[in-house]
Amino acid sequence: MMISAIFDKLSKTENCKYVDKSTLNDKKFNGYHTIISVDTEISFDHRLIEITLYICFEENLEINLPKVYIDKLSYEPLKYIPHINSDLSVCTIDESLNFFYNSDELPSIVLQLISKAKAIIRDTENKEYSKQEFAREFQAYWSISYSKDDKCNQNGLALIDHTIDNEIQAIYFAGGIGNYKYLIYNDQNLFYKFSDYLRKRKIAYIPIPIFQVNYNKEIPPFDITYEESKKYLGNDSFPNIKKQFNKFKGNDFLIIFKNIQNEYYGWKYPHFEKINGFRNKSNWEKLTSPIIKEKKVDRVAFSEITPNRLIKRTDGVNRSRDLSINVIGLGSVGSNFLHFLSKLNIQEINLVDPDILSIENIYRYNYGLDFIHEYKTRVIQYNLLNKNPFLEINTFEKNITDVIKKRPSFFSDNDYSFLITGNTRSELYILDYLQKTNTDKPLFIIWVEPYMASGQVMYIEPKDIVKAKDLLLNYPHHILKSAENLDKLYIKEGSCQSGYYPYSESYLVLFLSSCFPYIYDIIFRNSNNKSCTISWYGDINFLNSLELTLKDNIDESFSFKIINHEF
Repeated sequence: MMISAIFDKLSKTENCKYVDKSTLNDKKFNGYHTIISVDTEISFDHRLIEITLYICFEENLEINLPKVYIDKLSYEPLKYIPHINSDLSVCTIDESLNFFYNSDELPSIVLQLISKAKAIIRDTENKEYSKQEFAREFQAYWSISYSKDDKCNQNGLALIDHTIDNEIQAIYFAGGIGNYKYLIYNDQNLFYKFSDYLRKRKIAYIPIPIFQVNYNKEIPPFDITYEESKKYLGNDSFPNIKKQFNKFKGNDFLIIFKNIQNEYYGWKYPHFEKINGFRNKSNWEKLTSPIIKEKKVDRVAFSEITPNRLIKRTDGVNRSRDLSINVIGLGSVGSNFLHFLSKLNIQEINLVDPDILSIENIYRYNYGLDFIHEYKTRVIQYNLLNKNPFLEINTFEKNITDVIKKRPSFFSDNDYSFLITGNTRSELYILDYLQKTNTDKPLFIIWVEPYMASGQVMYIEPKDIVKAKDLLLNYPHHILKSAENLDKLYIKEGSCQSGYYPYSESYLVLFLSSCFPYIYDIIFRNSNNKSCTISWYGDINFLNSLELTLKDNIDESFSFKIINHEF
């Protein structure tokens, strides 16, 4: 058995034994299948000290690496130590790395983990090293609780541009955004976009006072008493700090500071209660009163949500966000296409569709029952902003013909337009309009054949609009013979205006995901772009099973094939 092999290997160099987890009286050990304790010695502060480590194994050793904990009694005289968490687990390996191992290597691996745990503890002797590591992992140590009376709330958001020296301001979310209650910001442009998102989500907020202090403590613990907090505020640091303390209840303003990593943290005062039996003191005086001075402030951690940080956190690099896109037509194809388009670094999206979302559409629409009877434009705007509140999204609950009457420059004002109406008349109308107005911006037209027999993308450079109109009227890349299949392609449920063209969402997603790399290449590597069509062909076996008549040159080899044709 592997555990026995590990134990035998450990026993050769360490004093170890199996532990009954019930004797440890700690819930964190309940989920482990086997626990081995290791009593060992390390050199620390010019002497040998004894410590106990627990090596904890889950049942599936092939998947789960063992975890190392230090015993609480061993840790108390040494604390605090970088890379030892609040649950006393030792960070011997970064669990987010895809660390691969063979199970027969586990005995040697466990020895390495123990050696790493001992080195982490021993390195604490180096005060400069410890200081650097605590600074590097300040967020982790600020965010833990140091006693039952101490807590840190991860409920702050930060919109801070570190390249500008503007005054930092703060707001309090009356209803909250998930678990978040506060936002600090110094960039009015970013805050304007974020506040517009709050308005659209109907999230109320109020401005609150904020005081930035110089908190320079480097080594945990980071719990702060009321009395200790006063030394960071100072009697003369802020002209109206006493007034704020005496006016508010403690939850009405924030104390913040910036660490050497340019991260923001802070605290608030949960309450300034009346002290019975004493004269009524001001809140400022209460900070050092015997009754309240040992209470702990509520610490706050702020998560930075600037677009640059989130993009870099996702992509690994900063990318520009200066593209503006029009999407006309937000039916099944348009809404699913936006799922892909919204992943790009776009600054502005203009959505055009006059229709509301009906119950019949939800199986192949990208959003469901929660949004029935809402305008499709508003449904998509809501969901895109929920993903990225800094997107500029404009909605037009009108036909595109009405939009361009009021905004003749609608197409020329933006970089790319996607026409996804599935209606040849509207497509030709827009092409005529672009020709008459001498547009200098390209256009994509996207549509599908019934049963997803094929999906088509036309990319049209302004100089090729006339060619595009001719091609659209005599499009050669469809695979269904319309005349022979007429009764099979358009299904009616009964009354007038109840007809529809059938196609499944699964095939639709296959089409869009296959074509999107070509669209991405055109938009982001747009050197010497040429007008073209991108044709995706569906499941030929499925079409044959429906006894649909296909064009003569189409056989099973075309299934899920994609072909790029230049005009």
